[in-house]
Amino acid sequence: MPEVNLAEWIDNGSKLLVSDDLMQAEIYLCPPPVKQEYTPDLLKAYLSSKRIQHGVKDELLSGLLAKKLYYKKVTVALGTPVKDGEDGSFQFLFDTETKKTPKVLPDGSVDYRTMANIPTVKEGAIIARYHSATVGSDGMNLYGGVIPARSGKDLPELKGKGFCVSEDRRTYMATISGKIELENGRISIKNFLEIKEDVDLLTGDIDFDGDVLIHGNVSGGRRVRAGGNLTIEGCVEACELYAGKDIVLARGMQGGGRGVAECRGSVSGKFFEQMRITAGRNVSANSILNCQVEAGVDIEVAGRHGAILGGSVFAGHWIQATTVGNIAEVQSELIAGDSDGLNSQMQQLEAEYRQLGEQMHKTKHVLELFQARKSQEDDKESQFSQERRMQVTRMKISLDSKINENVQKRQRILEKLELAEEAKISIRQSAYPGTKVRINGAKYQFREVLTGIVLKKYETDIRLFAE
Repeated sequence: MPEVNLAEWIDNGSKLLVSDDLMQAEIYLCPPPVKQEYTPDLLKAYLSSKRIQHGVKDELLSGLLAKKLYYKKVTVALGTPVKDGEDGSFQFLFDTETKKTPKVLPDGSVDYRTMANIPTVKEGAIIARYHSATVGSDGMNLYGGVIPARSGKDLPELKGKGFCVSEDRRTYMATISGKIELENGRISIKNFLEIKEDVDLLTGDIDFDGDVLIHGNVSGGRRVRAGGNLTIEGCVEACELYAGKDIVLARGMQGGGRGVAECRGSVSGKFFEQMRITAGRNVSANSILNCQVEAGVDIEVAGRHGAILGGSVFAGHWIQATTVGNIAEVQSELIAGDSDGLNSQMQQLEAEYRQLGEQMHKTKHVLELFQARKSQEDDKESQFSQERRMQVTRMKISLDSKINENVQKRQRILEKLELAEEAKISIRQSAYPGTKVRINGAKYQFREVLTGIVLKKYETDIRLFAE
């Protein structure tokens, strides 16, 4: 066979496939004529004739020819991918999770001890490192076209309190020992009280503005107040507990009829027995026995044997339990929503708001008269007039404060009314006779054992639905 021009041979019998993004080229190569061989340089020239001027890989060409990969698509050129720069980032050296959830056990009950872990740091400890933004590197397609890279953006410095930053603005260190949390992009380190032993007669009562963590037990008769969160890992007897935020009792509380747990946030614990609970948000436990409970939003009693037995429980929105009452027909009361009471409070506040508005109107009018008189007297004001004007001014400031407080109270009631509109009670397993229910003023009493039901108010009555 006469010798042929291999370049023309390749061009006539082979195919070059370029990806849509112009970043990969594959060749579908036909065999060379008898007694002739392709060379890498020949294939390079062929690719160059097709305007492939970047990314040709010698090792791919050599492998193709060595293995004689004919009539197959083989990658021979790869563009250089663009590498965007990375944005600046913070590496936090502490647990940043603020919303801890209890661990659900195999039987459906809840282990509240998992909520008792509080992230803390020591003074001088490194709490965060900043990694600066990086500059990207441009890419290039097979035809030599430049693909511009995006450079990363730096982040603003961390804000908060209880820490400082190094001169190079890269390392953050704690300036005090205490509890650390990251919330809404701000780091806050607060002094908190940690008690490793029991709180008893020798320890005395506890009153602390920050968070309080007690590893031991709290004996009866003690009073513990925390301005923030209160967490107790040990057993709690008949004592009084108060918190500005949440209360977590890992082992629950035996109140003995005198126990109190009151907070603006939520109360959580393994069990509660013979005590009074008041929570601005939620109450959750594995059992509630003979308690007086009031929760602003929800009450959840979880677990296979999660029971509400005896006493009275109120939730502004939703009560959930596995069992309510027992076969002995112990009297138990469940109340959800209180639209009637809230509407009454709202009417009183609206009447008060109108009175305050009238007083404010009169006060402003008096101040305008004082100002007009002062102008007529060529800015000379008697001492008596000055004292009276100051007195009326203080009255105006006081009215402003009362009006703002009234507005805030009405806003909170409106939020509660929204929750009350959706009030319901869910009983996953059994509700026994002796159980009384009230939802937004409507009443219902169980006369027989019912299972898996949801109670809601419809018009003026309570209706039962399947769970």
